[in-house]
This record gives sequence, C-alpha cells and structure tokens, in this order.
Amino acid sequence: MAERKQPGVDLSWIVVTHQSARDLPLLLRSLVPALSQLWQRGLRSELIIVDNASTDGSADLARRLVPWATRIVSDTNLGYGEAINRALARASGRWVAFGNADLFVPAGGLARLPALLAAQPDDVALVGPALHGSDGRRTRSAGRFPSLGRLLTGLLRACHRRKYLSMREHLPGAVDWVTGACLFARAEHLATVSGFDPRFFLYYEDVDLARRLADRQLRCVYDPRVALVHVRPHHGRPAQPRIEELVRQSRRTYFEHHRPAWERLVLSRLLGLEPVVRPRSRTSPAPPPLARPHPGVVRVVPESSWRLPALSEPQVADARANPAASRSGAAASPHPTSTPHPAGAAVAELGPGARPLAAADGLAVAEAGPESARASDASRVAVS
Repeated sequence: MAERKQPGVDLSWIVVTHQSARDLPLLLRSLVPALSQLWQRGLRSELIIVDNASTDGSADLARRLVPWATRIVSDTNLGYGEAINRALARASGRWVAFGNADLFVPAGGLARLPALLAAQPDDVALVGPALHGSDGRRTRSAGRFPSLGRLLTGLLRACHRRKYLSMREHLPGAVDWVTGACLFARAEHLATVSGFDPRFFLYYEDVDLARRLADRQLRCVYDPRVALVHVRPHHGRPAQPRIEELVRQSRRTYFEHHRPAWERLVLSRLLGLEPVVRPRSRTSPAPPPLARPHPGVVRVVPESSWRLPALSEPQVADARANPAASRSGAAASPHPTSTPHPAGAAVAELGPGARPLAAADGLAVAEAGPESARASDASRVAVS
C-alpha cells in the first residue's frame, strides 16, 4: 500500500540514527530552528528520522524532542542506504536532504538553501554543501570516482585525503560525488535509480549513487554557499577493525559494479596487503583531534538530554505567530533560534578569552578561549 504523503512539501530532511543519543540533541536543537527559518523563506519542509535498531534510547529521545516528526523504527540495522530508502517511501519533498546524526547547523548555515536549490538546472541530481570541522576549518567532502590507480595512490595518504579532492580543487561546480554525510538530492531523479543500492551497508553508498546517476547523464555539484558542521567525521575517530572491514567490503562492491574486470582482479589480490600498508599511511600528517566543540555547540550530558523541552514543529510555530499567514499558506515568523538550557545541564560555553578565526566561505567561526577549555564538572561531554 502506498504511503500517505503531504502535499506542497519542498524539502524532506532525513536523519538516520544508530546509537545516536549523544548527537541528537545537538543536531535537532540547531536543525529545527533552521527549518523554521526556511519556512519563512518559502521552503516548506518535513523531518523524517529513521532509527536503525539503536539500544541507547535514540528512538525514544527523537520521539521526546520532535514528537511531530515522521519516525521509522527498525528492529534490525538496515544500513545507511537502505534506511534512507525506507524514508524515501514516505518523503513528500521535491528535494530530499540526507544528513548524519552528528551534524550541527550553524546560524545562517541554510539561509541560502532556497535560492541555491531553485537555481539548479534540471539535470542536477545531487548538491553537496560545504562541511566544516568543529574547529571551524573547512573539510574535504567531494571526490572523483574511484579507480585502481586512485586507490593505490590513496593508500599512502592520510585518512582525510584518500578519497577526496584537495582543498585547492574544492571549488563551486560539477564534481563526481559528494559525501553522504550531508547532501541534497532531487527526488524525481532518485526515483529513476530506485534510491540507494542496499548492497552497500555502510560507506561508498554515496559514491555508487552518484555513479548511477551520472550514467543517466545527471550531474552532481558542490556549492559552499550552504555550510554545516560535521562534528565527528569518520577520519577523526580511532580506527576500528569492524569499520575498516566495512569500508573494504563496500569498496569491493563498488568495483564489482562499476570498474573493469581486470581492476577487480588486481584489487582482490591487493586486499591482503592493505592491512600492512594502511597503518603506515595513518602516520601521514592529519588534523589533530578536536579538543573543544564548535562555538554555539551545546554539549549536554546524556542524562540531561531527557529533560530538554520538546521542539515546536516549524509550521505550527509559524501558525501561532501569525495565524492569518498560516491560513493563506504563507510562512510567517521563524521558530526561536535558541532553547533555554535545562537546570543542572552541563554545557560547553565560549569563555571571555574566545578569539575569532578566519571566516571560511561565509561561515563565521570562533575558537573557544581558555576558560571554556576547562571542564566545569566531570560529566562534561567532549567532542572526539
């Protein structure tokens, strides 16, 4: 039976969660006000959250914070791409946003999104925004389609450089693919390729999607006029054997579907050497671990997250602010951009010693001062 969809929705924002209780308050308290501001700018949106069998209360926390959002709870971990496919069956938007649970939307980060999406030619299927680390530095988020040669040279590079274009090449315009950590996709083009390939459980599903769209003469572009913060990217986390195996498995699947047979054969012979080569490549220069959160990022201890007030639905907030505008179908005043901290919550704040860093692509950032670097109590949650 076909799922019921809401008419007149421009953007469906899909979040996939798995053990994400730590990240959800940060994401939702920044995303919901941003979506409300988009309503004011004429871009009507909906929020869909898919939980992949979390055992840390992620699904219940999402229900508590955004009871109005569409929620899909799976008894098993479907993988990233298949979870998004489940959400696509219920999404109503002409455009769809895919976002990790560990994102943070800075003030004004989505302000140019309506104009950006409206300006895209019909053959543009995917749009990737600029992503920044918690320290404010812009990170790599676009790349070229994998080949055996690019794979071999990438083995000798640091994690954050292997698949991606150099920062010098991160220019607005057409690219082969953009990371699935956050991207915007035209729903009608996604339907032509049936969404993500479920054979990719995790990693390379974004590259495969862009490849299949490119085979239909549909383009992918990178546009830094929209900017978000990726708090805990994969390359910034400690190496985990299970994750590294998933990366190798997904890469092998990609080569099986998109590369010549001789490349697949050579790749299978090289897989045994990769564990020996990769530890050496990890000694290459890489960004240091992030010691403090991005300015404006509020880190609440997990126990306190359950005491946060529920966030109002964007269009409901608009209707209360201006009932006449709501009846006429026009967006009114935005949802408040901040939520009071609950009593007793441990938060990370900017100290008086904060100093501004250079703004990148219009994203104003600042570095926490000495006072904010000192934890106020032992329960403060740090960004890793």
